[in-house]
Amino acid sequence: MPHPDSRSALPLIRWISLLAGLGLVLSCRPPDRAYQLTYWCATNPFEVEFARQIVDEWNADTTRIPVIFQPVPGGQSSEEVIIAAIVGKTTPDIYSNIWPGVIEQYRDAGAVLDLSQFADFDSVLTSRVPASLRDGFRSPDGGYYQMPWKANPLMLYYNGKLLAEAGVDTLPVTYADFIALAPRLVQDFNGDGHFDTWMLDPNILPKWWERFFDFYTFLIAATDGETLMQDGVVNLDRPETRQVLNFFRENYAAGYFPRSLFQEEIFLLDKLAFKVSGPWLMRHLQRYRPDDYQHYGVTNLPRPTAGEGPVHSYGDPKNIVIFSTTPYPAEAWEFVKFMTSKANDRRLLDITDQLPVRKDLQSDPAFSSYFAERPIMRQFADQLPYTSGTDHSIYLQEIFDILSQEYDAASVYAARPVDEAVANMQRRISKLVAREHIRSAEAQD
Repeated sequence: MPHPDSRSALPLIRWISLLAGLGLVLSCRPPDRAYQLTYWCATNPFEVEFARQIVDEWNADTTRIPVIFQPVPGGQSSEEVIIAAIVGKTTPDIYSNIWPGVIEQYRDAGAVLDLSQFADFDSVLTSRVPASLRDGFRSPDGGYYQMPWKANPLMLYYNGKLLAEAGVDTLPVTYADFIALAPRLVQDFNGDGHFDTWMLDPNILPKWWERFFDFYTFLIAATDGETLMQDGVVNLDRPETRQVLNFFRENYAAGYFPRSLFQEEIFLLDKLAFKVSGPWLMRHLQRYRPDDYQHYGVTNLPRPTAGEGPVHSYGDPKNIVIFSTTPYPAEAWEFVKFMTSKANDRRLLDITDQLPVRKDLQSDPAFSSYFAERPIMRQFADQLPYTSGTDHSIYLQEIFDILSQEYDAASVYAARPVDEAVANMQRRISKLVAREHIRSAEAQD
């Protein structure tokens, strides 16, 4: 279940050029704005219900600016819709499904407000967001162009029923543990020479966004939370990158991971021992396996070797922005604060089973009954402080295109030596980063 929704493979600056060339940009001006705010939310029904409830409550106070909401309009992807709206200056005032990986493109285009301009932003941020996560949302210029809102830490789900039937009573901690379990869990039941169950089913499509659910989150776990760059320098030519690529390569070569695309969710059909996903999958399991969902559990991702300290993973955050087209920035900020209040963070949990980015999530009594009823969600909340996001770059989608291409060649199909794939990643991504540095320096001159 891909999550993020952002799937545009083109940087914003190229979309602007493309749309302008087609004559789609300046054909109309937005109408005069009434005294109201427009808020776009994600399209999934749980978040639509959340948006409806908070807007109804906000509008019940007639002293406030009215807010109208709608799911982000349909399109090939929500990010492409947002890009078109930015170019055409038809953006809403507020949007709550921003993947941080596109923030630098939006900032570069002057499309989003720096929230730190508001006098109380720092106090709101520090009272809510864990200190360990704050810098991950800060742009290179020091500003905050997104309000940290919610996260979906990726963890390793397991099918306890399959493990029990195979006599497996320990969960894998290392790559060696994981691979050692495979002969007991991967089976050919009908004797046709093909496996009918597998260990894990990473998506084999070479799409950049799929790498968040395999290569990238495993790399974060292997490096104890480090992303692709440190201090703006690409850091992929390292042992951990090779270990991750070799782990996937070995599992694909042995048939433990299928080189297939399935129309159905094979984890729900007891054909998969493990699955990398976020907390949203538990609600899916409860809905479609109501009599059996208690057999499922979550654990940490395996790492190359057993280590001390917490296991990190990708946090899959989605945040809130105020677009620079708003005529009412102060009022929009008041709505964002209302949306991220403690009461509405509890509402977000109850309706969506997605975790608000709060430092007091497990200690505040306001949330205790929720976690008492959903112990697996407590494990995801435990993971939240040990998650990483993405690096800040206007070329991030192109960077992940490169990762996907090299991962596909080296790991899925073993068509390229791992060392060569790592060297290609390092060289190609470094060129993009150097280009961005030059572009940034020219913009400052």
